[in-house]
Amino acid sequence: MKSDRILVLQLKRIGDLILTAPALADLRRARPEAEVVLVTGPRLRDLGQCLPGVDQVIEYRAPLGSAAAWTQALWGDWEAVLDFSGTDRSALMTALTRAPLRIGYRKFSGGGLRRRAYTRLSQASVRDLHTVDFHRALVAEAVGEPSGQGGDEPLLRLPETVVVAASEKARAAGLEGAFAVIHPGTARREKFWPVERWVTVARAVVEAGLQVVLTGTGSGLEEEDVRQLRQQTEVPVVDLTSRLTLPELAALIRQADLALGVDSMAMHLAALWRRPQVVLFGPTNPFHWRPRHESARVVTAVQSGGQQTFHARDKGADMNLISTDAVLSAIQSLRLAGRL
Repeated sequence: MKSDRILVLQLKRIGDLILTAPALADLRRARPEAEVVLVTGPRLRDLGQCLPGVDQVIEYRAPLGSAAAWTQALWGDWEAVLDFSGTDRSALMTALTRAPLRIGYRKFSGGGLRRRAYTRLSQASVRDLHTVDFHRALVAEAVGEPSGQGGDEPLLRLPETVVVAASEKARAAGLEGAFAVIHPGTARREKFWPVERWVTVARAVVEAGLQVVLTGTGSGLEEEDVRQLRQQTEVPVVDLTSRLTLPELAALIRQADLALGVDSMAMHLAALWRRPQVVLFGPTNPFHWRPRHESARVVTAVQSGGQQTFHARDKGADMNLISTDAVLSAIQSLRLAGRL
């Protein structure tokens, strides 16, 4: 494929965009001369602009989207479109481009008009692949298999203004030295872990010499959990909830000595930076979503004892089955391995 302009559609949630970053890096390495335009979901423009493989970001707002997104689709003069979303809207946008190469996933292509939106389909299995590999397979369908996993180039490039802003906000909130981020929230209520257990873990972290930094929106599904963590008096916390932009959160996590949380976008950010982290999985299968670097530990509701082998058909379980001892053991495992 020889392209001058490539349209990339990723209209899903924050975590999905983060997990698309390695695929976009593959695309940039294969087509360094191309102009890559990303259409992404609401409030994700700033984070999208930190992706090195992207030249322009257009924010799509449901239900009707934005004039810019539909204008680009209709009159953008694209050589290729890569649809990572696999939704009705993204399929329609793909079809409207009339690009000679329009690639989607067979899994999401359906039939009829939706199937005809694409000129080529990736056969990648959403069940049998980690989500990062699933997205990389879509790029491989367009430009061929990547040459290796890439070098040491960062998957996010943060402007210095963002880094400075994150540091200043952290200092103003009381952060002074080494710290652990606790990010309790996520997009689904069933993935939350009991607040009192986070308090126990936070106490152990402080006793080990780290400050605890609490992050999140502080609203929506996580509002009550965050309120309780703010108001508890057993463990001092540096409260940065609702104070950071997404790029600023990425900057903070890049500096963290440890990141703790459930299956969430914050833990995907920690994985991009390969920061020491412990991630708790209950109903979702870590086979598809887990961090895979050496400084990561996964704790599941199904097995204890530092399980690090996962399978595509693994079943989830209630988050209440994850004990504080299991999480503390995972942190200790990082310490013994010299990761902390």
